[in-house]
Amino acid sequence: MKLQLATMAALVVATATLAPVADANTGVPRENVSCVPVNVDRNRVHHHCTETYTDEFGNVYTAEYWIDEYGNPYLRD
Repeated sequence: MKLQLATMAALVVATATLAPVADANTGVPRENVSCVPVNVDRNRVHHHCTETYTDEFGNVYTAEYWIDEYGNPYLRD
């Protein structure tokens, strides 16, 4: 389990270094992802993620999803 978490963390860091730096212009689309770990069982931790996206016209879109202990995203009712 620790090896898997370390691998996922390394993948996130590698992906983050490839992402372009956000521009301060108002007409540029922006994206923000926030994930919070949640204990769903004694030894199981899932992540509750909220993604906010602002398009070039200023419209804000929000998506909500979960990630299980194996890294698979899913929707929860």
